[in-house]
Amino acid sequence: MVSRMTRRGLIGLGAAAASCALAQSALASARLPLLRPGDHAAVATGATPSVAARELRLLNTHTGEKLKRVYWAEGRYEPEALKEIAHLMRDHRSDERHEIDPALLDALHAMRLKLDSGEDFHIISGYRSPATNAQMRENNAGVARKSYHMRGMAVDIRLPGRDLPRLRKVAVNIGFGGVGDYPRSDFLHVDVGPVRQWGSTRA
Repeated sequence: MVSRMTRRGLIGLGAAAASCALAQSALASARLPLLRPGDHAAVATGATPSVAARELRLLNTHTGEKLKRVYWAEGRYEPEALKEIAHLMRDHRSDERHEIDPALLDALHAMRLKLDSGEDFHIISGYRSPATNAQMRENNAGVARKSYHMRGMAVDIRLPGRDLPRLRKVAVNIGFGGVGDYPRSDFLHVDVGPVRQWGSTRA
């Protein structure tokens, strides 16, 4: 006979497992090769689809640096491209650099395709050092103590020609991780942590 406390524990464990599985599924989907138009038909017939190279266009709003780079091609991430992206997305306050999770780059690439935009993603905040994060928390209680920015798994963005509600809707529909909007500062936070949402703009 299972006790009431044990039943509650089992229910809690089940919910936690389901949440973890959902997050892992979303992260895995961000890493899957993206198919070009027509490839779904090829998959249906058993043919091998051609997978397009993945390219990002980025602008660091604090340093003015710009980058247009193919970071994934022929089934692999390009090491030099990842280094260049990490440099552009470094902590502009301390000049510290950290590896950016490739899943985050895939999420941005997926958003770019959905938004059908040739504009640069404006990077408001990419990597954030622990010291910078702590300093920001002193002035803003909304800054997370264990921010995914400190792990290279989050970015705050704008995209010229696409308003914040549109950016949020696309990010939420892709379902790769955390999505939060900040209308007063006009930027969208996206990360590849657990799937969750916050903010004031409805998708």
